[in-house]
Amino acid sequence: MVGGGIAGYCAALAARRDRADVTVVARAPGATALYAGGMEIVDDLESVLRSSHHPLARLGMDAVGLAAELDAAISALQLALGKEGLKFEGAWRSRGLYADIHGIARPASVVPESVAPGELGALSGKRVAVIGVPEVGDYDAASTAQALKELHGVEAFAEDISIPDLPQGASLTDLYGRRAPSPRARGAAIAYPPGFTNLPADGFELLASPPSPHGWRLQQAISLGLVHAEITSFETARGRVTAARSAARTFRADALVLATGRHIGGGLRAARVTTEPLLGLGVFQDGLPAASAGTRMHHLQYLDPAEEMRLGVMTDKRLHPLNEDGAVPFTNVYAAGAMLGGYDYAGPCGFGVPILTGWLAGRFAARQE
Repeated sequence: MVGGGIAGYCAALAARRDRADVTVVARAPGATALYAGGMEIVDDLESVLRSSHHPLARLGMDAVGLAAELDAAISALQLALGKEGLKFEGAWRSRGLYADIHGIARPASVVPESVAPGELGALSGKRVAVIGVPEVGDYDAASTAQALKELHGVEAFAEDISIPDLPQGASLTDLYGRRAPSPRARGAAIAYPPGFTNLPADGFELLASPPSPHGWRLQQAISLGLVHAEITSFETARGRVTAARSAARTFRADALVLATGRHIGGGLRAARVTTEPLLGLGVFQDGLPAASAGTRMHHLQYLDPAEEMRLGVMTDKRLHPLNEDGAVPFTNVYAAGAMLGGYDYAGPCGFGVPILTGWLAGRFAARQE
């Protein structure tokens, strides 16, 4: 597995379940480390299947099949993370709304155990103390409490608790790993900025903005056991990849799962024409090679910069990545996660695509399908 994000992690889980000997190689944390604390999995499977270029639609499964695979993948993911001490609650079939550090509601299906009690519907009719720290300059509990009240009808109020040993000009990142302070308020739910540990029974964490304590915890959990190295080239023979090379080591394998992410992870390289840098795989936009779009792509990006973020690798039904001519160049290579094009990974499938394609790619690779 090349890539240390959630797609690579799910691929490793699936492959190991099928008794494969797995090595996960990653150069550095990617976009997974930036997630705010809530996982959007998939909003509407039927609408996904109507989008012919969506990576889940390209699997050739119906809604029932996709649902069954999602159930298995998310259950395995939650179990594995729970064993690492990072417990998650929720399921892809349900969605809740959770407030971030500004009091803005964000949808999510699966959230950390420390975030789950803060679902806005569950807070209806409750008093909520929003904890502030005067020494922290990039977070204002009073504004968050006001937003919770005005936008969501939550009876919220701010309570500042001083932490004198914080550094001068402290930020939210300086709270990471500290034991949660106890407020004076009684009989209220307690909303903490993210990063504290040992929350009281009636406490919960707000969602974050980057840099995210939620993302860092997740990245730490999924990084256990991986090899830190940057893959720079591959050995190939007769339509197969036989080895991956880093500066100090060669990794030989019968199959390869490429889960290198997008621009942050290095899976795609943005330039005049966006490319996949490791194997020279095809990069597509709306089913057409990005290189063939010419000035049209520049016009689309001018009108909507998000067009660049919908570019990506295309795969067949077994997640083999394609060349620009639509052929499979390597029969033992599988692609998964955010490097796949045809969807908005900041939208309602933001975690669904990496989790499910990673899970299936690991299974296909272990079985050489």
